[in-house]
Amino acid sequence: MQQDNNSTLSPIIEAPPIPFTMETLGWKIVFFLLALGLLFLIYKFYLKYKHNAYRRAAVSQIEALKSQNTTANDTLIPQIMFIIKQTALQTYDRKEVAALHGTSWLNFLDEKLKKPFYTNHSNVITDAIYKNELKNADSFNFNEFAETSITWIKKHA
Repeated sequence: MQQDNNSTLSPIIEAPPIPFTMETLGWKIVFFLLALGLLFLIYKFYLKYKHNAYRRAAVSQIEALKSQNTTANDTLIPQIMFIIKQTALQTYDRKEVAALHGTSWLNFLDEKLKKPFYTNHSNVITDAIYKNELKNADSFNFNEFAETSITWIKKHA
């Protein structure tokens, strides 16, 4: 079988290119599902924002106490501890948190932190809360106490 070298092939007939448009029903469904998913995510972020309003309020209260330039830190420590207790009562079981006091309360706070702070200064904190006096104030840094309290509130749960 010999091939005929003189025969020519006719050119290939190509179909016209398919235009890429968003006019089909499938794209409308995809857009609707994406928009619905985006609205759902925005709604979830809004709910989380509303749920954390108590944290923002507690942090702003501590910031206000921290900005007061008063030397009566023995009254500021109980105020901050009261704010922390209110915050803990909103997050944890009331039966678990409400009964805690003294060293057990400070241990509970330290369990939620990466490094212990409250138990290291338990004498100063308990004296300020229960006796309204500030002993060993030289070793106690009020700004560090306030910042640690803010950190605890932001990351306690």
